[in-house]
Amino acid sequence: MLWLSLCVVLGSIFFVRILSFFQRTIEIQRAIKKLPSPPGAHWLAGHQKQSPFSPGLQWQRDTVAAFPRAYTLWRGFIPIPVLVHPDTLKSLLASPTGSVKSSFYSLFRDWVGEGLAVANGAKWKRNRRLLTGSFHLDTLRTYVPAYNDCAEVLLGKLNRLAAEGKPMRTDHELGLCTFDAILRTACSHQSHCQLEDKKKNGDLDFLSATKILVSTVQERKTGSPLLVNPWLFRLSSLYPDWKRACQYVHRIADELIEKRKKEISEKAEGGDPFVKPRDFLDTLILACDTDGKGLTVQEMTDEVNIFLFAGHETTATTTTWLLYNLARYPEHQTKVREEVDKILEKRDSDRINSEDLSHMEYMSLVIKETLRMYPPAVLLSRTLTAPYDVDGVILPPGTLVAFNTYQLHHNPTVWGEDHMDFKPSRFLPENFTKMDPFSYVPFSAGPRNCIGQHFAYNQIKVLVGRILRQFRLSLVDGEPEPVPHLTIALKPLHEVMIALEPRY
Repeated sequence: MLWLSLCVVLGSIFFVRILSFFQRTIEIQRAIKKLPSPPGAHWLAGHQKQSPFSPGLQWQRDTVAAFPRAYTLWRGFIPIPVLVHPDTLKSLLASPTGSVKSSFYSLFRDWVGEGLAVANGAKWKRNRRLLTGSFHLDTLRTYVPAYNDCAEVLLGKLNRLAAEGKPMRTDHELGLCTFDAILRTACSHQSHCQLEDKKKNGDLDFLSATKILVSTVQERKTGSPLLVNPWLFRLSSLYPDWKRACQYVHRIADELIEKRKKEISEKAEGGDPFVKPRDFLDTLILACDTDGKGLTVQEMTDEVNIFLFAGHETTATTTTWLLYNLARYPEHQTKVREEVDKILEKRDSDRINSEDLSHMEYMSLVIKETLRMYPPAVLLSRTLTAPYDVDGVILPPGTLVAFNTYQLHHNPTVWGEDHMDFKPSRFLPENFTKMDPFSYVPFSAGPRNCIGQHFAYNQIKVLVGRILRQFRLSLVDGEPEPVPHLTIALKPLHEVMIALEPRY
C-alpha cells in the first residue's frame, strides 16, 4: 500500500511538471508567431533536417541574410528566438536583470559544476567578485614571461619541423602550447605537455579527457534533442566515456588545489610570508568575503575545470584562425611582422615584455578581425525572467533566447556585403567608433562578459609575435580551405597546415 501511494505521488508530480512544461511551451509558441522562421521546420523534429550547425555554416549565413534582426529556430517542437542584430540583443546582454543562464548550460554541470560559466544570481555575483583580482591588468602582466617560455618551447619544435620541410599542425601544436601556458600561469604548474612524452606527462591525459567532454557537450547541444534530457543522456552510449572523463578532470583539479593549499599552509607555519604573485589558483584559495568566508573545495574545483578548458581552448582556436589569415593574406602578415620587428629592434633577445603589448596596434586589428570572422563562442543563451520586446514581439518570461555571434558578425546589414572578407581596417578607430558596440561581441558583452578575454589577447600577441619574428608563413599547396565547424568553440573541421620558412 505504501509503495502504491508513493507511486501515485511521484506520478502526480511528474504529470504536473509535464503539463506545466507543455503549457509554457504553448504560451511561448503563441507569443512568437510574429517572429519569422526559416522554412522547412518539421512539427516534431524542428529544423533538425536542415542541419543548421553543419560544417561550413552556410545555413547560418543564408539565414541571417534572410532574417537580419531575429528569427525562430525550432529545436524539436520547442521554439528558440535567435537574436542576430545589435538592436535586438543589446538590451538583454547589457542588463544585469531580466534573464538568467539558460538550461542549455546544464549540459556542462557534471563537468564544471556551478562555476562562473553556469552559475546565476547571488552565487555568480559573489564568485565573479572574488575571482576578478586574478584578471586585473597588473596581474596579467606578470604572466608575460611564462607566455614567452611556452612560446620558446613551441619555436624549438617549429624549427625542427622547418628543418625537415614539414608544416605546422596548428591546432595540435597551439593546443599544447596554450595548455602549457594556462598550467604555468593559472596554477604555477610546470608542465612538459609540449614534449608529448605520455609516459612522463599526465597532462596529456587531461587534454584527451577534455576532448571527450567537448565533443559530448556539442553532440547534446546540436544533435538529437532527446540527449538534452539528463535521464535519456544517461542511457545513451555517450554517457560512460563522459562519466570517466568528468571523474578524471575533477581528480586532476583536486590534486592541483590540494598541492597549492599544502604549499601555502607550510609557508604560513614556517613563518614565511606568502609573497609570490597571486595566480588564479592562489586567488581561489585565499579569496574570501568580508565575513571571512571563502570558496568551498567544490567551488574551487568547478572554477579550475572551466578555466583550464576555456583558458587554453579559446586562445588556441583563435590563434589557429589568425595564423591561417596571416598565411592567406601575406600583406597583412608583413605589416604585423614589421610592427613586431620595430618593437624588438636593437634588443639582444626576442622576448616580448608586457610594455610591448600596447604598441602592437596592427596586431590588435588582425586579432579583432579574426575574432569577428571566427568568434570562439557562437551560441549564447538566456532564459527570460521578465518580458522582452523584440521588434514589437513580446517574449514572455521562461522563454529561452539565443544570441548567435557568428550570425551577428556576418550580418550584411551590420558589417556590409563584404563580411566574408578579411579586413582589419574595420577596427580602426575612425571606422569602428561609428558602429554600435554590440555589433562585435566575441567574448559576449555586458556584466556577464568573459572574465579572461585580456588573458587571451595578451597570450595571442606574444605567441604570434614570436612566431612571425622567426618564420614567414604560407598555406600548404594542395591543402583544402579550412571549414569552420561548431564544437563548443568554432574550430576548423580538419587540421590547418601552415608552411614555415625560417627568416634567419
